[in-house]
Amino acid sequence: MRAGDDQAAPAVIGADYIAEQNGEEPEPVFVPLEKRLLSRDKDATIELRRLTDGRLAVVAFTSLEALVHSCGNLQPWASLPADQVSEIQARSGADLVIWDAELPADQRRDAGGADR
Repeated sequence: MRAGDDQAAPAVIGADYIAEQNGEEPEPVFVPLEKRLLSRDKDATIELRRLTDGRLAVVAFTSLEALVHSCGNLQPWASLPADQVSEIQARSGADLVIWDAELPADQRRDAGGADR
């Protein structure tokens, strides 16, 4: 799907396709956003993390609880189908995807951490 497209074709391969064929809802994943979305916002910017070795990472979580535990209760977030994470990695130029990572306390967005 390209930016500005109003619709995308349904999935024909991957987890989303299999879930739809079985009459199930695709499993969502959760990603931290740079800022909170307002109702009029159409675009969201996913927060990327620079690792100590210089690589750029997309951080994704398998549950909202895991995101809040790692990023803090003030962290803006979005949910999306799991199959879209690899597209986000490719579009963002990130080197890898890290799942359910524990962030350092100074990177958390809550009363005990940073609130960027």
